[in-house]
Amino acid sequence: MHAAILTAILFALTGVCAAQASSMLGAGRANAWRLAIALGILALWIHGFGPGLKHGLMPWFPTAGAVGFGLGGWCAMQALRHGGSTLALLVIECVAALAATAIGWIALGAALHGPQLAWMALILIGVVLGASPGPLPALPRTLLRRACAFAMAAGCFQAVSINLSKHGFNLLENPVAPVEAAYQRLWGGFAAAILIHGVVRWGARGRRDPPVPMAPFPPSLLPAQAWVALNALFGPVLGVTCLMWAVSLVRNPGLVQTVAATATLLSIPAARPLEGARPRLSYFLGVTLSLAGVAGLLLA
Repeated sequence: MHAAILTAILFALTGVCAAQASSMLGAGRANAWRLAIALGILALWIHGFGPGLKHGLMPWFPTAGAVGFGLGGWCAMQALRHGGSTLALLVIECVAALAATAIGWIALGAALHGPQLAWMALILIGVVLGASPGPLPALPRTLLRRACAFAMAAGCFQAVSINLSKHGFNLLENPVAPVEAAYQRLWGGFAAAILIHGVVRWGARGRRDPPVPMAPFPPSLLPAQAWVALNALFGPVLGVTCLMWAVSLVRNPGLVQTVAATATLLSIPAARPLEGARPRLSYFLGVTLSLAGVAGLLLA
């Protein structure tokens, strides 16, 4: 659970950075570039300072990366671009937590007992209460539906991805380092992201669509390249390494994903100067409930 808490903190930071990067570069370019930078950082660490790939190429981790980073990452970038970090993270993380728990229970046979489910429900209630309605931006209904649709798709892909990673850990006779698992996930994710970006650009070739509405963002404090680099560092490098660390230690990945859902609440203070999010009293009540839920899981 400690690794899951670190994941939540890092995911909160990467959500804010991703919203800025995607608003300036577009979803496809921002996703592809952040994965390329992250892949370079982890490749340097694994092959330059580490022992290399001890276990060789394990297909489950690249597959999980293709689903999570490729498909899920593109949908998440679209949701962040259209709805801002608070709304996108709220839907993505809550949908991912519910779906990951169900998939882990059904597909992996990792059942949860009553107290665990109760604490997880308390965390998600706190997240929903704390992130709505105050901090959400005033968006047109069409834009709100589009952002939520992309966010729900991203959450489902994220849930499938985390369970594929857990299945990969279960098949290994010898434990694999979380950073190695994160590195192999990145290979699949980067390949899928490049393919998706190319297909989207090819499909839009010669077509002039009306401008896509986006959430209003104040002028950025940093250039787009800086936001992409920070997004890569906090997300695919550090965040996913902590996520793999947590997933390798629990039976049902839904536990990890539920704790990671608190990233929504953690992102609101960081998003305030960048996106104008202003938490209300319900935010602090939601934080209290989520903290109680996380503490309950730690004690359980």
